[in-house]
Amino acid sequence: RYELAPGGHWAADRHWWVQAEAVVGFYNAYQLSGEAKYLAHSEAAWRFIQQHLLDRARGEWFWGVRPDYSLMPGEDKVGPWKCPYHNGRACLEMLRRLPR
Repeated sequence: RYELAPGGHWAADRHWWVQAEAVVGFYNAYQLSGEAKYLAHSEAAWRFIQQHLLDRARGEWFWGVRPDYSLMPGEDKVGPWKCPYHNGRACLEMLRRLPR
């Protein structure tokens, strides 16, 4: 949850770009602090992406899911507001940062 919806309630949808940035952000916090909780959060975000956002049949990541984990209807997989920047950056960052 990262923004307020109309009416002052937290938006409960989970969007692709927030999850991608969470993987890198939590891993960065782990690298800086050494605290295992940040590594666990990074891994949890990656598991969420794998389970709910990756389109394994056709490629790319879905826009997001609703609170019940159903796909958000009517959202682009690629378009003016959806491109592979965040997911591509997250994967490249993690390839660079993860131990080999």
